[in-house]
Formats: sequence, C-alpha cells, structure tokens
Amino acid sequence: MGRDEKEADDVAHEIRRKYRTHSIGVSADIASQENVVEMVKKTLKQYKSRIDILVNNAGFPIKDELWDTPLHEISDEAVKKVLAVDTLGTLRCCREVLPVMMKQKYGVIVNISSTPAIAGYDKGAPYTIAKSAILGITKHIAKEYGKYGIRCNAIAPGSIATQRNWNRLSKAGRLDLVSGIPLGRPGQPEDIAGVALMLVSNYSAFVNGQTVVVDGGEVTL
Repeated sequence: MGRDEKEADDVAHEIRRKYRTHSIGVSADIASQENVVEMVKKTLKQYKSRIDILVNNAGFPIKDELWDTPLHEISDEAVKKVLAVDTLGTLRCCREVLPVMMKQKYGVIVNISSTPAIAGYDKGAPYTIAKSAILGITKHIAKEYGKYGIRCNAIAPGSIATQRNWNRLSKAGRLDLVSGIPLGRPGQPEDIAGVALMLVSNYSAFVNGQTVVVDGGEVTL
C-alpha cells in the first residue's frame, strides 16, 4: 500500500516474483478516511473476507522545516500534518480492520512508532508527539480487544537507512548518526521487517501490548 499506485504495484509484483505468493498493490492515502475504507474493502474482496494481519507502517516524510524547528516555535498546523498520517492514519486503519478481526476471533496488529516516543529527542517534536500517541493506541487495543483473540504490539525503530530518510543526510550527518549506535551501523528495513514477522507469528502468541525497540542499542530501557 502507498500513495503512489505504480510504486505499490511494482512492490506487489516483486513480492509475487520473489516469494511465489499472492500480492496486490493498493493506492491509498491514510490521511483520508475514505481511502482507508476503500483499501480495506479491496483487501477483503481479494482475500475471502479475511484480514489476519495489519502492519501500520505509513508515516509522514521527515522534512527539515519540521525536524529542525524547536518545539516552542512549532505551529499547530505543522503538528496536525504529522498527526494526520502517523497517529490518525494508524487509528483509521485499526478502526476499519478491528471489526473484521473481532468477527474472526483472531488478528494481529503491529504499529510502527519510533525511539523518540520512548526516550525523547532534541529534534522533530511533531514526530515525537505523533509516534508517542501510537504507543497509546497500541496499549489500548491490546487491553480492549484481547478478549477477541486480537494482539497488538508496536515497534520503535531507531535510525533506519530507508531510501528517503538516509538520502537526505550528508556524509557527515550519516557518520554522526552512526557514532551513537553501539552496533556501529544504521538499521536496515529488513531489521524492522524481521521483528514484525516475529510479532505476527505464533512465536509471539503471548506477546500483547508491548513495544519492541529496534535501534542497535542506542536507547536502553
């Protein structure tokens, strides 16, 4: 799923080719309730009215003007932009999928937060606020919907070298970022995917309402 229809289709095609499994690409903007409703409808139509797993991985892109502005100078509008995607987008997707999972008496949700929601940070206040709210959503779903056989956990990634985020950094910025990570490297998308896979599998069948920090040891609890 993504806002770019071609990109979503390309990823779905690559999954089909590489893993010999069924996959569809759906274009949607999770800042829109209508888009989320339509996305869930298409999914249910394709997969015999079942949704067993939801991973809320969409996020507002990191922008310098939001990242570098101190909290006391951040406008309401700037915060709302990030909340609309990261927090409300997560809520919208959960809200549409939960009735399906309740009917099934089974479901697993993984919400993607971030380490600033755990430890705070000195930049990117709107992101910290939005990602912290995701942890609240996660805990609430775990408590309210566990009786339906639904589990909900969160992942808090640290510095992950995704294409969009890593490419915006200078060489010096990358070195500075890595210097604070005990493992001496940034995380890769596969590092997050592996933990998500563990959380949705039966290996984590008794894990509910928790947040797994994946940051190479940068934040210790």
